[in-house]
Amino acid sequence: MQSLIVKNVMCLSVLLILTACNSTVVLHPPEYKVPVLQTDDHYKYAVLNWKKTASLEVNANTWWEIFQDPILSQLMQQLNQENLSLKQAEARYQQANALLEQQRANRLPSLKLNGSAQRSGTKDSTPNNLFTTGVQVSWIPDLWGRVAKAVEGQQANLEASQADLAAVKLYQQFLGTESYWNIRVLDAQLDVLRQTQHSYQRSVKILNNQYIAGMIARADVIQAETQLKQVQIQQIETQRERDLQENILAVVQGKTVAQFQLAKQKQHFQVPILPTQLPSRMLIQRPDVIRAERELAATHAQLGLAQTAWLPDLSIGLTGEVNSRMLSQLFQAPQYLWSTGLQTTALIFDGGKRKAEIAQAQASYAEKAAAYRQAVLTGWKEVEDALLQSSSFKQQQSEQAQLFKLALENEQVVTRRYNAGLVSYLEVVTAQNLTLQAEQATLQLKQLQLKNTAQLIAALGGNIS
Repeated sequence: MQSLIVKNVMCLSVLLILTACNSTVVLHPPEYKVPVLQTDDHYKYAVLNWKKTASLEVNANTWWEIFQDPILSQLMQQLNQENLSLKQAEARYQQANALLEQQRANRLPSLKLNGSAQRSGTKDSTPNNLFTTGVQVSWIPDLWGRVAKAVEGQQANLEASQADLAAVKLYQQFLGTESYWNIRVLDAQLDVLRQTQHSYQRSVKILNNQYIAGMIARADVIQAETQLKQVQIQQIETQRERDLQENILAVVQGKTVAQFQLAKQKQHFQVPILPTQLPSRMLIQRPDVIRAERELAATHAQLGLAQTAWLPDLSIGLTGEVNSRMLSQLFQAPQYLWSTGLQTTALIFDGGKRKAEIAQAQASYAEKAAAYRQAVLTGWKEVEDALLQSSSFKQQQSEQAQLFKLALENEQVVTRRYNAGLVSYLEVVTAQNLTLQAEQATLQLKQLQLKNTAQLIAALGGNIS
């Protein structure tokens, strides 16, 4: 036994000397360190027309509550439970977790039980029976840290999968929130169009009676009827878009289109005021940034495995066996056999295959490092975009309110001038259309502001507290 161990140790030493001749060999996988990225301390557009809101807190798990809409909150709860894209991401996370457990199992010895029954003989002899049972134990010690590195890599993959789960969840929540507010604004636009339609129908009726009485020309009636048709067409288009948005909202909740219907509700469209301080460190909580960094860590582990692939493996084995010619005496009067030993294997020459694998792993790491930097850069841009739009929308809101007020006043003036016979009905139509466009634009601006609020929160990873 002692001589066997000595011989194996000597063989191992020889293998180490031979493999050491390869300059690409690393005796122990390198330690991973998160790359340090140079970023600004503040956002470019964070100081544009922002108000202090020290009391505002947004929880990453329920960020939509910032809108203070109970219907939206119910829909988001349903989404978190039934969204099928989310269920797929959860299943992928479970797969990654199972793979991690597989890697961890490589740290432990393996145990095998075996048994056999044989019957042999010749034509002229009595058949012989042989019954055997035994146990086999083997273990590959982690001399070079390869098992630990493989576990580390799979742990990083698991955390990347967890970040992907968070990213899918955040995106589906944003998609549901966006569809919800689109529906609410479109419902408000439909209300405006219906009220406008009723007003135009009364105008057509009055003008038609005046035309029959010979008081006005047919052209005024035609202009009023054309205007009415345009509003009716807008209703059809708006209703179609509203129904399409409802279909999106149904799917993100894991329901068929036929199973879902969002009842109309009166809305005031209050846009939440976000806090003035949004530190750049919040970018690290974005799921896509976390995923990119964890994928980089997993690739680093693969590089370590490739660099140590030349090093020999050492296997320790123990085998025990009992046998008997009679099954009844297998454990009563057996014959004992046992063996133990060490085994080493190492690849000396493979035609450059493993060297190429190292080069591939290095290139893959460089790719993931660039992807990580790109994820941070993209995240930074998305936050800046949302901040810029928020400030711009606030300025536009003030101007839009004044425009709507002027359009109403202009419509009143032109209507009085028409009733006095000073202008044609075409000017009335033009003034009414300007008022309708201004009111529609006001609602559309609210829609953009609500969407931008959700975009900003999503760009910060779902949390701004």
